[in-house]
This record gives sequence, structure tokens and C-alpha cells, in this order.
Amino acid sequence: MRIREITSTKPEVISHVYWKEKVAFQVHVDINDFWVVFGVEDGSFTYNIGPHEGTASFGDLVFCPPGVAFQREMVHPSSFHVFLLRWVHEENGVLVTEDNIPAGKVTVLDLHRLTSTYTYLRKWTELHTDASTALRHHFVTDVWMQVVDEWQSDSRTHSGEDFIVQKAIDYMLEHAASSFNLKRLAMELGLTQVQFTRRFKRTTGMAPLDYLTSLRLQKVQKLLLDSDLTLQQIAGLCGFENEFYLSRVFKKRMRITPSHYRKLHRL
Repeated sequence: MRIREITSTKPEVISHVYWKEKVAFQVHVDINDFWVVFGVEDGSFTYNIGPHEGTASFGDLVFCPPGVAFQREMVHPSSFHVFLLRWVHEENGVLVTEDNIPAGKVTVLDLHRLTSTYTYLRKWTELHTDASTALRHHFVTDVWMQVVDEWQSDSRTHSGEDFIVQKAIDYMLEHAASSFNLKRLAMELGLTQVQFTRRFKRTTGMAPLDYLTSLRLQKVQKLLLDSDLTLQQIAGLCGFENEFYLSRVFKKRMRITPSHYRKLHRL
């Protein structure tokens, strides 16, 4: 699956819904008149869309074309965005053919940018003003352009093609909040640490430790916005030794302190 010359194609948002910590799907098979895109923030679910099937987790976008059955089953309770879209030409707003839009799973590499975009989308999801509609459209377009940019760079192999790396990602998703040894994980997968690191980076574009840290910081951001927990409590829930180490890593990655992030983005 490759994305060809589609930089002038942009999504038009028909609707946007955010589901938080959903335990199960009430509808396991659905067919829609528009494109459906699931953007996963945490947890995981399996999907089957025509010839495309697999497991979607944090960083994954699942695209389903109109008129195609979208089968899904929850694996771990998930928080995710659901977008109904159609595609238009950027210059004149005319509807375009959808041959170049991917079906199935696309994995986004820049998790920091994606997490930031999801934060803003959550902020505007329940408002229905002209301004909020324009902002939702802007941030959905940003996600799409991130996909286009990363695919056109041709710098990676789709993560679904390496089942060993996918197994490692699934393990990280399940155990990110606890401390575990990446060297031991590599051994359990039948690889040396060097082999594991090279293979993981070739597939995802990130070193295993960087990916793990991104998963942990993604949960930190959600807890900062969705709870009144102290930084010490959040550190304990997200796999960090203490609040001081968490604060140092957070500021280095996000260019902002946790307390400032909470004050800036919380509604």
C-alpha cells in the first residue's frame, strides 16, 4: 500500500466523535456512506476491512472506505477518535476520486506531534461553533498531512509487515506503566538487543526506548488533563521512577513542564 501524489487532496470532516476508555464495541460490523477513520490514543482493537486485517493501537489510523464492511473487536479498553470524512481538492473544494486514499492501517511515526494534535481535537470535540468546526478541520488535516509526509519520505516499512516488532509493540502497550527490561524482551523474541533495536527502528522509525517513552508520556498527558493526580502519583502510574525524572523527560520531549502543560491545555 503506497500513497501516491495526493498532497492536494484534503479531508473534509463530516463528523468527529471521541470515545474514552471504551470497553467494547456495541456495533461489531458497520458499513458507512463516508470514509471512516479511527485514530487510536490508547488500548487496542482488531479490525477487518476487506483484505486488510490486524490490530490497531496507539499511533495507528484505521481507514475504511465507504460501502465496505468495517469489522472490529476490542482487545484492551481503548480511547480513540472516530472521523467521518470525504475528500476534496484543496484548491477548488471539488470532491475527488478516492483511489489514492489508503484502506486499512497506517502507523504514524511522529507520536509527539500526533499526541499534541489529539489533545487539541479532544479540546474542541464537544463544541459546535463555527470556530470549533474550523479548528477540528484544521487538526484533522494536520493528521492527514503527517501521514502524507511520512509515507512520501519512503523511510520505513509498514509496521504491520513485521510481526515480531508488532508483538513487541503489543507487549509495550500492555506493560508500559511498569518497569521492564528491553534486553529481556529482545531475548524472549529470539533476538539480541542489537538485532532487536535495528529491526524495531527499521520498522517504526524509532528506537525501542524512545517508543516506550512516547507511550508513557502519552499516558502522562492524558492524566494531566483528565485527573487531579499529583505528578508523583502520575509518575508511579506511568512507569517513571519519580516525579523529578518524569518532569525532566517531559520537559525535554515536550518543551514544556508538566504543570505548565496542565494549566495551558486543561479546560
